[in-house]
Amino acid sequence: MKTLKVMVVAGMLALFPAQASAGDYEVQNVMDDALYGAGVGALVGLGLMLLTDKPTDNWNYVSRGLGVGIIVGAAYGVYRSKGAFAQIEDGQINLGMPSPEFALRETPAGLDLVMTTNMIGGRF
Repeated sequence: MKTLKVMVVAGMLALFPAQASAGDYEVQNVMDDALYGAGVGALVGLGLMLLTDKPTDNWNYVSRGLGVGIIVGAAYGVYRSKGAFAQIEDGQINLGMPSPEFALRETPAGLDLVMTTNMIGGRF
């Protein structure tokens, strides 16, 4: 019963539009990608479940597909985001989610895997 109450409250909150500032569209894009990933993952899990000999015994395929879809969708959303935490364009500062970049750099000890991210970007 408690789970039903939480789902009803969450559903009601999802119906109210939130006011977004200039930089929130990046976060919204990541959330949208995670939501679409969840839907696709759940559908793939449902399809795999239906291909088994006893579909009713394999509902965990749907939940696993849902979880993997959320993670992959959110990662894709972060990957395609603007790339910098703060972007300055036309006198406005837009905050977003930084995208990590991975590279191999040569050091005296050999090759090292390095992760970098842009914190501030802009056009002048």
